[in-house]
Amino acid sequence: MANENIHGFDVKHVRELKPKKFTAVNYLKNQLIFLKRLNNDLDPDTKAGMLVGAQIPNLEMALDDLRQILGMK
Repeated sequence: MANENIHGFDVKHVRELKPKKFTAVNYLKNQLIFLKRLNNDLDPDTKAGMLVGAQIPNLEMALDDLRQILGMK
């Protein structure tokens, strides 16, 4: 007998799902969006605020470098 239910999910619907294809550019863009939102919520005078603020330019540079390598705008 075939298993109709896997961890509460209907097997037929699980088989129909297509996995999302994330590229490195998409991943970095999502990280940048997250850090910018987090930076807005944090106090820049705290250690956490300074660390997040310092990572934003690094991530922007990495994203620009990757776009140049891939020939994207």
